[in-house]
Amino acid sequence: MRQVRSAAAPAGPLQELTGTGERRLVLVISGTIQVVVPDMRASLGAGDVLFLDVPGPLAAPVLIRAASPCSYLQVEVEPAWLPIGTVPPALDEGRRTAYGSPRLLRMFSDGEVAHLSPFDDLFPAPGDKAQEVDALSFVCLSPSMKSDWHTEPGTSLLIVLTGGFEIEVGGSGGRRTLRAGDVCLVEDFEGQGHKSSSDGETRFAVLALPKDHLWSRDGQAEEAAA
Repeated sequence: MRQVRSAAAPAGPLQELTGTGERRLVLVISGTIQVVVPDMRASLGAGDVLFLDVPGPLAAPVLIRAASPCSYLQVEVEPAWLPIGTVPPALDEGRRTAYGSPRLLRMFSDGEVAHLSPFDDLFPAPGDKAQEVDALSFVCLSPSMKSDWHTEPGTSLLIVLTGGFEIEVGGSGGRRTLRAGDVCLVEDFEGQGHKSSSDGETRFAVLALPKDHLWSRDGQAEEAAA
């Protein structure tokens, strides 16, 4: 993995690909993104993933546009990275029916218990500001899987792709269920930790981030002070 960028855009053209050799994954957080190629069109919504692999010049351009206001994450991948594995069948589930906007949360520890707070600074960051990524994993959980209280070894950005991922903390925020397109920045390293469980078959992507990342609380405090 290389870098991740967050972006939000109004309805309209996003990009025209003619063949630049770029390779990246687009994870849709909200809205609808359309990909138009000759004789074919695909629409992606919250929780969908698009793999762009354009090694050389194209006979006709690939058009990517936002059919509605949208937000998404773009993850650059190394030339050697291959999407090896099985793509599970789509699930007929009600994605984000209980609330309209994506649920963006930050999980952090005060040293004793973990808390959940809004993660509003994910998309206001300039789109040209990139964050290094240590690793990317795709995880699939069977229905009704549960964990005991635990902490995490490092920082991660979790993006739910389908199903429901329930997280519970001992401090403020209590218990929340994340649906397709919802995001949680996990910084829970010490103390009681948190519990998690799956509501139906659940799939999510996890980006492992370095400690001093773009959205770290310490880094933002230093930037504000400067």
